[in-house]
Amino acid sequence: MRLLVFVLGAVLLAGCGAESAADPAAAPTTAPVEAPPAPDPTAITIPAIDAHSTLIPLGLTAEGALDVPPVDNPMQAGWYAGADPYFDGDEYQPGEVGPAVIAGHVDGVIAGRKGQPGIFHRLRELKQGDEVLVDREDGSRLRFLVERVERHSKNDFPTEQVYGPTTRPELRLITCGGEWDPKARHYRDNWVVWAALA
Repeated sequence: MRLLVFVLGAVLLAGCGAESAADPAAAPTTAPVEAPPAPDPTAITIPAIDAHSTLIPLGLTAEGALDVPPVDNPMQAGWYAGADPYFDGDEYQPGEVGPAVIAGHVDGVIAGRKGQPGIFHRLRELKQGDEVLVDREDGSRLRFLVERVERHSKNDFPTEQVYGPTTRPELRLITCGGEWDPKARHYRDNWVVWAALA
């Protein structure tokens, strides 16, 4: 997503008018120093709903949707690590400016029994001001505060609002909700928690 924004920005800047461009001879000859990448997240803890899980990297499905942790391990949460879990570039790490995304199941299969509560079974109960703690591989811990909780139909999901750029470090927690659709074999809605770095 950041790559798309960068490409669009480059296209727009290219059409801004060459007459006012700076003199190339006066431009600095050293490349700007990029900030080191943020450490990967390793765990999430949400005290208000007694939820804790390590985090695994998630990519995209063949259809371009956010992948999910294994349904036969519904207590496992995952973070969006890019279009390919081994490719950095279109994801936001927790703590970076932008919307980092963590997904978990509302329920799943445990020991062959369907409908067992998942890590985000109580996600919809979160309230404004509740803490979401994210541990990172460098040993640091980030504290996010919930700002709102919303339920959206999967047919009308606010993709740009959830995944689009922000001006501060934010976090999105996503799980399923609403009624079960037996034909599609998934829930009709998603719960989305919006949180910001404290």
